Amino acid sequence: MFEITTTYPTPLLQDFRRFMDSLKTEETVLSPKKRYMSKELLWGLNQLMCFKTENANSKPDQGSYPLLHMFCQLALGGKLVVMMPSKGGRYHLKVSERYEEYLKLTMTEQYFFLLETLWVDADWEALQKVTYGRILNVRIISSVWQELACVKAGKTLNVNGTESSWHSWLWDWGNFLWYFTYFGFWQFTLDEEAQNESRRNIEAKTLTPAEFGVNIAPILYKYRDYLDWNRVNIRKGVLTSQVVLEGLEVIMRSMGKILHSFTELAQARQESLEEPFYKKFVSLVPKGELMHTLARDHFDITESTYLFKVSLSRGKWRKIKMAAKHNLHQLHLAIQEAFEFDDEHLYSFFMDNKKWSYDRNESPSDERPHADKVAIEELGLYPGKTFLYLFDFGNEWKFKVEVEEINSYKPLPLIPQVDGRRGEAPDHTGMSKYSN
Repeated sequence: MFEITTTYPTPLLQDFRRFMDSLKTEETVLSPKKRYMSKELLWGLNQLMCFKTENANSKPDQGSYPLLHMFCQLALGGKLVVMMPSKGGRYHLKVSERYEEYLKLTMTEQYFFLLETLWVDADWEALQKVTYGRILNVRIISSVWQELACVKAGKTLNVNGTESSWHSWLWDWGNFLWYFTYFGFWQFTLDEEAQNESRRNIEAKTLTPAEFGVNIAPILYKYRDYLDWNRVNIRKGVLTSQVVLEGLEVIMRSMGKILHSFTELAQARQESLEEPFYKKFVSLVPKGELMHTLARDHFDITESTYLFKVSLSRGKWRKIKMAAKHNLHQLHLAIQEAFEFDDEHLYSFFMDNKKWSYDRNESPSDERPHADKVAIEELGLYPGKTFLYLFDFGNEWKFKVEVEEINSYKPLPLIPQVDGRRGEAPDHTGMSKYSN
């Protein structure tokens, strides 16, 4: 049994609370391009952490503070903070009421909520891209947990030699070596030669698995494969654990081996998708310590009216009223009608405001998540939330969509309605993207 506290398996929970409480007292305006916290705030926060970034100064940006970068992503992914519009087109972080619900959880429940947020909600590419240009090979993530489950806790492993299988698995893990250190899976020593080439070239020389990590690894391997659970990976629609297992089985058969374990593993993973993330970890902790988590659809409001302000420019906007049950394709059609467009081109809604990101819902004729299958109530929207609507991929008409109001008392509109307007509709026929 493992008893999770503010300091075991690591001071993760203690550091995270200090981070969140600082956001409650500090005005956290994000940089316009990367949407990072200010260097001054990062420098100050780093001094409060048990997991300090060593040899830091006031000049590096958020990417140089792996703990704080991870905390920012977890807070956003877990909706403990929301990103709100600020002056000059910037955004700032606002701690949500959901954080108070998080504090009511037991220490164990807080830990597994953060682990679930990392595993399910976080964009691992966003977490990793601050390192030296290396993105995890998602095909072999499960191999790390498979091997970690088989090693002896406390035994230091040499992982940077080419003869070590660990080297082939971990060479591109970068800041994830730190992230799983923070979660208490292992300790590692940095490869100083790689560091001399670049401070963001994070590679391990040795790895010492912790008892906690060795015990949690088999559950991650058998029942919580990243490919099946991470929502960003699922939105990409590229790879599932089933595809990987089928590929491994083909290789084994070509070598004259027939292994039934692949089928059993695939079945176990598929069946586990029907239960809450934390359920499989209950046996690792004292009875009664892991019974709840925060609702994943906390912000969904099923019987509400949403008011969107859709802006083409400062002086050209329309307000559109919709019901929670309406979908994104209906919002697309309403925008088209409100701005007198012709609806003859593809479009996408980018929920993180980043053009061509994976966090998007596209035209029903495209291959990614279809906008006509995504109800407004499923998006976790809140007043002040913004996202990008991109129409016509050639001319790239960009609209800022802002949630102005969510009201549970107004009558639900049967169809989307224009509720306000300013500015003339543009003459979009044959115009280039630079014309708007």
